[in-house]
Amino acid sequence: MPGAVVLDVNETLFSLDALDPVFAAVDLAEQRDLWFARTLRNGFALTNSGEYRSFPEIARAAFLSLAPDRLIDADAQALMDAFGQLSPHPEVPGALARLRDAGASVMTLSVGSAQNVERLFERAGMADLVSRHLSCEEVRTWKPAPAPYLHACGVLGTDPADTWMVAAHAWDLAGARAVGMRTAWLARLESVFDPNFGVPELTGADLQDVVDRLLSR
Repeated sequence: MPGAVVLDVNETLFSLDALDPVFAAVDLAEQRDLWFARTLRNGFALTNSGEYRSFPEIARAAFLSLAPDRLIDADAQALMDAFGQLSPHPEVPGALARLRDAGASVMTLSVGSAQNVERLFERAGMADLVSRHLSCEEVRTWKPAPAPYLHACGVLGTDPADTWMVAAHAWDLAGARAVGMRTAWLARLESVFDPNFGVPELTGADLQDVVDRLLSR
């Protein structure tokens, strides 16, 4: 049984579909993936250069960059507000309940605000399914740099070798593996694990599949 599990949030647990109406309202339908990729790229770049900006700061600027001639701050604020309306993927509540009932220590680790993640869990009726929500803001460093993962293991009080990182992003698991964590990948987002990031220890179609595989080890 996995003793400790750290979970990514965006797309791993919660769908970003609730953001789509914001993009549609400003005639940028189908641009959500480009915006999210720019946001991650810019966060990674700043971390690599020794700088730090919070997720909202970077996400706002990346959004405005999609149409700088016509988007305004109010449009970016609408996007940030929509982050409070995200819903979990359908299998997530049951999968998290299984982990809790099995006695695993479970935390989330997001590049975004831990307070927002906590509110999302409360809104979805899942507040009792994890023990704590952690953010890269606490170490002022974005994943996949080592600091956030080591911070999570420190809070859990576990050795990285005894701690699972679960994510739908290959790059996230590459960062976790680099500090010695065990890795489990959800295939629903990327379909194929990028071989440049190695091979995850465990793969499942969604969170329920991953949890089933974890608990059967």
